[in-house]
Amino acid sequence: MLLVVLLSKTEILYFQDKKIQNALYWIKNNINTNKISDDIIIIEIDNKTLEDWRLWRFPFDRKDYAPVINSLKEAWAAIIAFDIIFTEHTSTWSDLILSNSIKNAWNVIIGSYFTHDKNNPDVKIFKKSLFNDVILTTWFFTPKIDALNHVVYSLYPFGSTTKGKVYNHFSISILKAYYSFIYNKNFINLPQKIDNNFYYLTPDKEIPLARKWSKELLINYVKNDAFIKNWNVFSFIDIYDKWKFETIKEYSSFKDKIVIIWTSAQWIKDIFYTPNWIEPWVYVHANMINTILTKNYLQYFDKNLEYILLFLLILLSVYFNFSRSWIILLASNISIIVIFLLIFPFVVILKTYLVLNFPIELLVWLVLSLAMSNTVKYLIENKNKAKLNKALSEYVSVDVAKEILSWEWKLNLDWENKKIAIFFSDIEWFTSISEKFSPEELVWFLREYLSDMSDIIMDEKWFINKYEWDAIMALWWVFWDDEDKSKNICLSALKQQEKLKELNKIWSKRGFSEIKARIGMHLGEAIIWNIWSEWRKMEFTALWDSVNLASRLEWVNKFYWTYVCASEDIYDKEKENFEFRYLDKIKVKWKEIPVKIYELLWIKWEVSSDKLEIKELFEKAVTLYLNREFIKARTIFRKLIKMWDNAWKMYLDMCEIYIKNPPWDDWNGVATMTWK
Repeated sequence: MLLVVLLSKTEILYFQDKKIQNALYWIKNNINTNKISDDIIIIEIDNKTLEDWRLWRFPFDRKDYAPVINSLKEAWAAIIAFDIIFTEHTSTWSDLILSNSIKNAWNVIIGSYFTHDKNNPDVKIFKKSLFNDVILTTWFFTPKIDALNHVVYSLYPFGSTTKGKVYNHFSISILKAYYSFIYNKNFINLPQKIDNNFYYLTPDKEIPLARKWSKELLINYVKNDAFIKNWNVFSFIDIYDKWKFETIKEYSSFKDKIVIIWTSAQWIKDIFYTPNWIEPWVYVHANMINTILTKNYLQYFDKNLEYILLFLLILLSVYFNFSRSWIILLASNISIIVIFLLIFPFVVILKTYLVLNFPIELLVWLVLSLAMSNTVKYLIENKNKAKLNKALSEYVSVDVAKEILSWEWKLNLDWENKKIAIFFSDIEWFTSISEKFSPEELVWFLREYLSDMSDIIMDEKWFINKYEWDAIMALWWVFWDDEDKSKNICLSALKQQEKLKELNKIWSKRGFSEIKARIGMHLGEAIIWNIWSEWRKMEFTALWDSVNLASRLEWVNKFYWTYVCASEDIYDKEKENFEFRYLDKIKVKWKEIPVKIYELLWIKWEVSSDKLEIKELFEKAVTLYLNREFIKARTIFRKLIKMWDNAWKMYLDMCEIYIKNPPWDDWNGVATMTWK
């Protein structure tokens, strides 16, 4: 708001305000055609007059004005007003002729002007006309010209000298004289009266001021169109020529009319800028007189009320722009634009006599409020989002946090059945290991272990569902679908095993025994939902058989002396990217359907030849085992002992059993687990 107030005080916006005011003024006058009073007649000293041989020069000899005054008096003109100032003597004979003519007509108005005393420049005096003793009244002609764009929008109805002597403006002098003539009363010398919003031309005739207490009257211009001939205009030479004037009187009445005389000749250049065109000075006076006679007054819209409306515009715009709903955002902005930029200005312009003070501010403030509110919204939301992202990243990966905080993602708090990747890890023999730690050492150890393991999970875009002492349960990808979920779970498992080797080197220096972690992984359907006590506690988790299977695969590692056990679903999805070896076909407790399990060895194109050799021998031995060739299988498993592969242990024990006691006929090699 401070910014827009400061901008409103700049000259740039002032110029634009005036341009829009002028444009709206032009629209108003073209739609609501202003009337021109028949009581106004303009006699132009035009090019036709200046080219006539009888006058032959300008300024004219003063005696040449006398025939015009005499003719207009004979035609019963109410007021004869000269936009001319006769302040110096010329020819005595010419001055006498003009003086007698004015005196005889009794209704002539001639102007004077304000000037400064030569001996004291601070003193303003009124320079009177040479014929001040014989004219009906005098006036001052000084226009009120806008200091910035040099346009005449208004005039002051009266002015005063330094000593307080008050004089009417030309237009006001004419009207006071005219109403004195019409009502047969003397309004010419009435004291000036301004009351609140009005200037009183006569005791009963009030004229709205441009602004409250402004002492300024706005002019409602009507363009002088040469083609339409909307003003009653005559050439000075036609009135000067008695015979021509007699012809004019046959179709035009001058009776009881206001007659204004001055030049419109282009080369004299007595012209001024009006809102949308250039007019001779005589037409500026005529328009002011016409505004009052036709009562087509203009006033500026109340500034305070307009400021309130502008601030309301800002508040509404900012308020609605902070909405997260694009429907509200779009609807509100369209409504604000239509109301404030279309309906409001045009209702004011077309249906009232008011002129907006700040039309450009309507647009500028709207644009600024949109820009500023969206900038602030962006900065605040980014700041809050950064805080939330940091906090959320403590629970989920940075990628998950970004997605959750993005506009595109919608949080679903209801349950959902979807395919996810499930991860369980646990430290081998942790109960026995933890007994060797003091409470402080145990907390320190778990903090270091879980921190490094969690970082790997987060980096691979996982969601850590929970910690149970040393155990980690992670889910990937619970929030949305992703084709790489099985790839990331495999990478996470391998990186954790490598990281554990690094940590063991550090821990061994501190006197700790080697730490190993077992990992179980599965890809399958699960129920994703929030478990909660309403308004008190909520936990987002996954349930169902797939979760149970992943948990049991972590435990299965104990029996096969492996550390990363994956389900058949993981294997089928990632066998082109990673090297696996087949371990067994098992039935977990309380399940009748057997599942194949695999050990994740390494990335396919990086796996060592030693591991590949062990894999081939092991899988060959397993094939012999399943084909009931237990002796041959035992031979290979015993060979694997020397290669430091421990997965043979369970199979070697079973080979010894089945060699002595062959299995039943429908034996299929499936191992049934009797524990969870």
